[in-house]
Amino acid sequence: MSDSWLNLSPDNLVRTVWRGRVRLMLFVGVFTALGIVVALLTRSEYISEARIMPEMNSGSGDVFRRLASVAGFGGIDLSDAEGVDAVRPDLYPNVLQSTPFILYLLDQPVVTSAGRKLTVTQLLDPDGGKPGFSLLSWLRPAPVATTAPTPTGPNKPVKLTMQQQQLAEEIEKRVTARLDTRSGVISITAQMPDPSVAATVAQQAMNYLTQYVTSYRTEKARQDLHFYTQRLTEARRRYQTAQYNVFHYNDQHKYLVVQSATMDRQRMEAELTIAQTVYTELSRQYEQARLKVQERTPVFKVLEPPKIPLLRVSPKRAMLVLTYALAGLIVGIVYLLTKQIGVMDRLRAMLV
Repeated sequence: MSDSWLNLSPDNLVRTVWRGRVRLMLFVGVFTALGIVVALLTRSEYISEARIMPEMNSGSGDVFRRLASVAGFGGIDLSDAEGVDAVRPDLYPNVLQSTPFILYLLDQPVVTSAGRKLTVTQLLDPDGGKPGFSLLSWLRPAPVATTAPTPTGPNKPVKLTMQQQQLAEEIEKRVTARLDTRSGVISITAQMPDPSVAATVAQQAMNYLTQYVTSYRTEKARQDLHFYTQRLTEARRRYQTAQYNVFHYNDQHKYLVVQSATMDRQRMEAELTIAQTVYTELSRQYEQARLKVQERTPVFKVLEPPKIPLLRVSPKRAMLVLTYALAGLIVGIVYLLTKQIGVMDRLRAMLV
C-alpha cells in the first residue's frame, strides 16, 4: 500500500480524477439533488426583534422627592420611600429564560400568516401543530405522550412533562434577550417558523418582561396600599359610627343635666376623638402608599416595536445546496482514490 500512496503524485491524482470524472459527476449530482430536497423540505425560520429602554436607577428618586416636598404641606411623610429595590436591567434576559415565562409562552395563542389560529406549543410540536418538515425533529425520537402535570404551588417544584421539557429547551434557544451595557437598551429577539408568529412572540415576550418588572417593583407598595385601604375603610366606619353616637346622644339628652349623662357624653366624645385621630392618620398613610405605587412603577420606552420579517434567516438554500455539492465532490474524490490504491481489495483480502 505504501507504493500505491507514493504513486499518488499531483499528476497521478489529476489523471485518476479525470478518468473517473463520470462517477465523480454522478456523486456530485446525487448529493446536489439530495441538497435540493433537504433545502426545500427544511422549515423556514424568521426572526423578529424589539428594543426597549428601561428606566435607570440614577435619578429615579428625583420625581418622588418633589412629590414628597409637596406632600409635606399636607403632613404626609415620604422620607422612607427612597432606595427602591428593583430587578437590575442586566437581569432582564434571565427573566425570559425562566420556566414560568416558557410555560406562559407555550400556551399563548398566535395567528400564522395563513390565518391559522393555534398555540405556540401546537406550532412547535410537529405532531400537534404540524407546522412543516424539520430535519432535526424528524431525526430525533418523538416525545412520549404524558398527562398534564398537576398544578404546583409557589413553594413547590415545577414538574414538566417530556413534551414540555423538549419545548422549553427549544424556546430557550428561540426567544432571547440581550442588554447593551453601554446604551442600556434591551434587545428581544424571537425566532419562529412563521413571520407573523415571530413578531407576535417578540411582542408577548416584551409585554411579559415589562409586566414582570413592574409587578416586582410595585408588589410591596401594592400590598401596603391594599392593607391601608382595608384599614381606612374600617377606620372610616368607626369614625362615622362614633360621630353618629355623639350626635344622637346629644339630641336625646339635650335638656338633661345629669352627672351620669355627662360621663356618657365624655366617653362618646373620647371615642370620637380617637376614631378621628386614627382615621386621619390612616388617610395620610393611604395617600403615602398611593404615591409609593406611582413612584415605584418603572417606565419602559419602546425604541423599536416588533416587525413582521419579510425575509427568512434560514435555511440558506443556495449555501445548503452548494455544501451538499461540495460534500459529493469530496466523497467522489475519496472513492476514486481508495479504488485507485486498492484499499477495498486489501481490506477484503485481510478479512478473508
